[in-house]
Amino acid sequence: MDLKWYLVKTKPLNESRIYTRLTEAGFESIYPKIIKKIKGKGRLEERPLFPTYLFVRFAMEQLRTVRYTRGVARVVSFGPEPQEVDSSIVEAVRARMNEEGIVELVKKTVTWKRGERIKIGEGPFAGIDAIFVEELPDRERVVLLLDAVSSFRVTLNKEVIEG
Repeated sequence: MDLKWYLVKTKPLNESRIYTRLTEAGFESIYPKIIKKIKGKGRLEERPLFPTYLFVRFAMEQLRTVRYTRGVARVVSFGPEPQEVDSSIVEAVRARMNEEGIVELVKKTVTWKRGERIKIGEGPFAGIDAIFVEELPDRERVVLLLDAVSSFRVTLNKEVIEG
């Protein structure tokens, strides 16, 4: 059998159950998780890195078994055939996982100085130049000053900033 990696979409909040079912059925599966701080609660919780998705390795002859596993919504396809996931992508995800399947997300450190001109790379402000004001305490967002008709402040996730 020619085993290949595919992306399986689960029904909401069923990733863990489906992972267990498929693993117990003999399928190689990957269920990457992250530790996320719950806002307002102050506690940490395990969450899927890719909510409602699992990587599963199987042969096309086994498609029916995977597709009809209780809790599976579908196998991601483009057209009639399921879309294969390149093994290099799976290995890159696997390399970032620890023994418990937890992926440690690396937060982007702020290297900008107050008053520095930067370019926004994603989102509704993509391509706009702005002036860096400050990093917020959650360390995920920054405050920028946009030069439009008149200057105004905006708060964005750090990931949307280029360079």
